[in-house]
Amino acid sequence: MPDLDDLGLFPLGLVLLPGERAPLHLFEPRYRALLADCVLEDRPFVILQAHGDGASKIGCTARFTGLGRRFADGRMNVTVTGERVVRLLEETSGRLYFTSWVEGVSDDRPNGSEERIAEVHELFQRLVAEIAPNSPPPFIRDDLPLSYAIAGMIEMPLEPKQDMLECRDEDLRLAMVRDILSAALDGADRERIAAARARTNGKVALP
Repeated sequence: MPDLDDLGLFPLGLVLLPGERAPLHLFEPRYRALLADCVLEDRPFVILQAHGDGASKIGCTARFTGLGRRFADGRMNVTVTGERVVRLLEETSGRLYFTSWVEGVSDDRPNGSEERIAEVHELFQRLVAEIAPNSPPPFIRDDLPLSYAIAGMIEMPLEPKQDMLECRDEDLRLAMVRDILSAALDGADRERIAAARARTNGKVALP
């Protein structure tokens, strides 16, 4: 069977995108065992969004890329990095943690339009200038779809991130990122106006 792997599963209240880095706190013995196996076997595992009736069938493979702190009782703070989107096929057994056969998924439409790409770049640059005006522009990875590369650097609600994982059209994903960046800029504008009004007792200063 092509492109199939039997991988460990980590259901969380978290959605991880390809290329995104995220901190995790490991405290259950089964997930500490998952860490040990993945490091020993040099294998990824799958992060899935957990919800009330189970977990999503589309997730992102991840690798442990950093150890922050190890506690005396065995708990650990670690960093993981997302790699690729996968779909769960059939659960397997034999480990302390959940496992499943998974297959990689590819995009039906892997390229975004030039117009959409330009929109997203422009909005992202504006947002960075708004919230971190004195910082150098962040590096945007060019080995990932642009939608994932930028979305992985901004705070997003879980559902839009899960929608991005499940969308197989880069242009549509870029449209999602554009809308989120636009909303973030609108929020930053409102906060700036509110702060300016607070400094002038609620009155707008005329030029």
